Amino acid sequence: MLTVFLRSIITYIFLLFIMRLMGKRQLSELQPFEFVITLIVAELACIPMSDTSIPLSYGIIPMFTMFILHILITKLASKNHKFNRFLNGVPVVVISPKGIDHRLLDKLDMNVTDLLHALRAAGYFYPSDVAYAIMETNGTLSVLPKAGCAPATPKDLSLDVDASEMPYPIICEGAFFTENLLLTGCEEQAIDQLLSRHDLRREDVLLLTIDKQKTVYLQPFVGDAITGERV
Repeated sequence: MLTVFLRSIITYIFLLFIMRLMGKRQLSELQPFEFVITLIVAELACIPMSDTSIPLSYGIIPMFTMFILHILITKLASKNHKFNRFLNGVPVVVISPKGIDHRLLDKLDMNVTDLLHALRAAGYFYPSDVAYAIMETNGTLSVLPKAGCAPATPKDLSLDVDASEMPYPIICEGAFFTENLLLTGCEEQAIDQLLSRHDLRREDVLLLTIDKQKTVYLQPFVGDAITGERV
């Protein structure tokens, strides 16, 4: 039993290392060849964990081989456009100003219901609001709305707004990040005073962010979020 336990830990650590080297993509963002390699690596990891009669190297070496193959394929695809098209396919315009192209939907093994679902997921409930919709090679739908249906921006409304500031997480699930606080120019005492005004302790905070304009977003574990304050 101890042997299985240790083999599982070693396999998990090596698999985690391999997946980190392969990148940070989410499953929905994988290209077809990346998804295939991920499935194979996951299967290879299971073999030495479940069968102690198989040497651990019989799982680790094939996983490392898949990693090398992934690197080689990625490099070749980045250098050779034709190979990249063959490997990943090309984006397909399924909606244009002329309307929905049902022939391209057929080639993608999609129907209109699938397309409507993808449009709703992208935030568009009316196909008539869409100028172009492109099915990307990773299976996601990119939508360009018609000019009159696009969300208004401050520029469209001729509003004078400050440049966007990135908020820094100061407290996450009760953990305090001093290095992020230094980036905002705030003092630790000011944070404690902010929490005190709302009868909160650090361990009561799910998320506290502050940007360089010292604008606060405070979400306690219990209660509503607090926004708009400054420290």
